[in-house]
Amino acid sequence: MYQKRIKQISWLASLLMMLFFIKPSLAEHFHYFVDVETTFAVDQNQQLHGVDVSWVYDEKMSALMKAQNPDLKALGKKTLNDLSKNHYFINLAINGQPIKTGIAQKYQLQEISDKGKKLLQLDFSLPFEKPISMQGKNKLTWNFADPTGVGILMYSSVSGIRLIKEPLKSHCKAKLWSNDNEERDHGDPEQFLKLKCSL
Repeated sequence: MYQKRIKQISWLASLLMMLFFIKPSLAEHFHYFVDVETTFAVDQNQQLHGVDVSWVYDEKMSALMKAQNPDLKALGKKTLNDLSKNHYFINLAINGQPIKTGIAQKYQLQEISDKGKKLLQLDFSLPFEKPISMQGKNKLTWNFADPTGVGILMYSSVSGIRLIKEPLKSHCKAKLWSNDNEERDHGDPEQFLKLKCSL
């Protein structure tokens, strides 16, 4: 009986993960939530080389992911491999021009405790294919969106946009706003973000 239940749980977790990444039409009624934070820093030439990303999955999704594979190192590798097929759910642009990103690096999936809840936190660095100069007046814009519409990725507040070095801290202003369009297409981003700088 115990082994049968374990098989049922494993099967359910595998099915849900397949729905997230393969069959969006079947997964429309299931949603999971991710609390997002991003960190930006320029080098001595005031260039951005990438963005550091931190996701905290909700309790339900965290449990499903751990049920699929309790080995967090292996699970983190598989999760990022799946996310790479959809560009890590992120779209970036500088002054309206799309920014191409590379393969995620320095990733870690760990379990954290938040108000008594056991949650999974995924951290990774996403490099840009080419450094982006922030000299002068520039507008960096981005959003996170799961194209299947299953994952809802949002910043809890503008403080989740971290500027850790000068001159970004003193010369950039961050803004986020929600997509309130009730007729938005399946998989549209829930939030849009902007970083206006004058370096």
